[in-house]
Amino acid sequence: MDLKGLSAMISGMVDKETSSARWDICNDCDELTARNRCKECGCFMVAKVKFKKAFCPLGKWGKSE
Repeated sequence: MDLKGLSAMISGMVDKETSSARWDICNDCDELTARNRCKECGCFMVAKVKFKKAFCPLGKWGKSE
């Protein structure tokens, strides 16, 4: 990966506090499986909570932040 690609990837990430707050919401959700996947969207939430453009399909975090 070149520096331009790395920069684009990093700029697409939220800060640690935001990802932690999102993860706390997911961790308390009944739709989270034991393997940290969302039953609604199928995503691995440990990773998804880190991206700026990501959002919860149930509207618990994301687009309205």
